[in-house]
This record gives sequence, structure tokens and C-alpha cells, in this order.
Amino acid sequence: MGAAIQKKVRQFSATYLIKTVSECFEKIPDHRPNKCVIPFANFPKSAFAMMHQKCDSLLAFDEERLDKVCCHNLEKLYHVKDGMVPSDTRMREVLDPVDPSGHKTPFKKLLNIVQRNGALKGFEFKCGKLKDYYLLPVDGTGLFYSGTCRCNDCCIMNEGKKNEAYYHNIMGGCIVHPNQKTVLPLAPEAICKQDGTKKMIVKKRLFDVFWPR
Repeated sequence: MGAAIQKKVRQFSATYLIKTVSECFEKIPDHRPNKCVIPFANFPKSAFAMMHQKCDSLLAFDEERLDKVCCHNLEKLYHVKDGMVPSDTRMREVLDPVDPSGHKTPFKKLLNIVQRNGALKGFEFKCGKLKDYYLLPVDGTGLFYSGTCRCNDCCIMNEGKKNEAYYHNIMGGCIVHPNQKTVLPLAPEAICKQDGTKKMIVKKRLFDVFWPR
């Protein structure tokens, strides 16, 4: 089997990978009409830190954000400028309108790092006549469900009935290998209602969207 991901490679260190993700967030356009106190990139960086640190909830993260040690760590480890961490409510308000495509770039950048360092070779799966293929299990999961709140992109359950409800689902996938403890997650894709029909589809083919070209 080919080379696996080695921690001794500088570009595979947590510091380098987090910095790469942070730089991607810096390039997402700020949709806010006026200049604000908190830099826009601090919002996705803080959200990423919350998920990366596996906080119990957004509320739990919000309760810790004013702690001096927490702010210092967010600034040094996750490049949150000046330790200015947004509240949970403000984080939702600013990040909800952002085009999801802006959050796909970090996935592509990280996979490119794996490719450039030859580590993707270690995920090639060979079985019988099959060679140079990759295992990519996919699964769907729900993100939002409401009987009253909806947006233009919501999927609809029980349409036209009294119990009509609205929801969002996504499809996610990872490159895996039986002999590797590490998995390589690819950017998730929204499962949307196709215009003019009730058929639920994934907007684009998985590899067309996620695989770096």
C-alpha cells in the first residue's frame, strides 16, 4: 500500500491545516452592508473552532467566548483576529446568508495538500481486477426541521396538508480505506427540491462538485 498520512510532514500538522482553513475563510466576501466592529472572517473561524473543539452546543461555546484564556486560544490557534468572538445569535445572523459554496474551498484545499504530498496513494483500493480506485461511502443527514419557519430552498414534507413541514438535508462522503485510521472528508452537498417537481435530488454529481481539478 502507498504512503499514509505522516504527522512528521509539516503540511500535515494541525497548525498548518488550521491556518490553511483560516486563510480560506478570509476570502469569503463580507455581505454586511456597513463596516462592523468584528471582522467578517472571525465568524466562520469561530464556528470552525467550535466544531473542531467538539463543543457540546453553540450555547456552551457562547458561554466560554468571553473567557480571556479561551479568547487567547482562539486568536493564536484559530486566527480569530483580536480575540473578537461573536455571540451565538450574531454568528447565526451573519453566517446564515452566506453562500454554502464559500465553505467548500477548505475541503478542496486540504485534499490538495494530501494529493501533493503523495498521501492519497495510501487510500487506493485494489480488489481483484479493480485497481487505483477509492472507497467513498456517502450518507445523508438532516440539518433543519420546522413546521412554521422556511426559506426558498426548503424541502417540503406533507405539502398542502395541515401537518406540512419544512426541512434541509445534506449528503456527505469520505474517502476511506480498511487499513487507514484516517478518513478524508469531502465537502457536503445540499439535497434540494428540484424546480417544478417534488423529486428530491442532489444538485450536482458528487465528484463534479468536490474533486479538485
